[in-house]
Amino acid sequence: MNRAERRRAERGHKAYNWVEYPSPKQLKQGTGWFRQLEKVYRQGNDYVVMTRPVQTEWGEIIHATISTSHGGDVPWAEKQRIKNELFGPDAQAIEVFPKESELVDAAPMYHLWVLPTEMKIPFTLKE
Repeated sequence: MNRAERRRAERGHKAYNWVEYPSPKQLKQGTGWFRQLEKVYRQGNDYVVMTRPVQTEWGEIIHATISTSHGGDVPWAEKQRIKNELFGPDAQAIEVFPKESELVDAAPMYHLWVLPTEMKIPFTLKE
């Protein structure tokens, strides 16, 4: 059992109960990329995740926004858990810290870019 598995076992890891809601695209609300969001998932009063597919030169990538209902921080372990539960434990995602000239900071949310399953990131922490 690796460290992450031990931590989940120690915390009594139980999967979140995600509920899907109508998206901005379905409701014809918002502008720009926000209006392209196709799925909205909510976990109780804690987390909201909204997704949209993005066609890139790498193939289709899923843009996932993660926010809290109270506008607070989302710890790394929770982002990992959300990624696993909504996209699968074998999915790879990247959180980007853009150059300042491309920074968009209009809402308290985090952005994950879920890669195509066949794509391999050319770097890792695991040897």
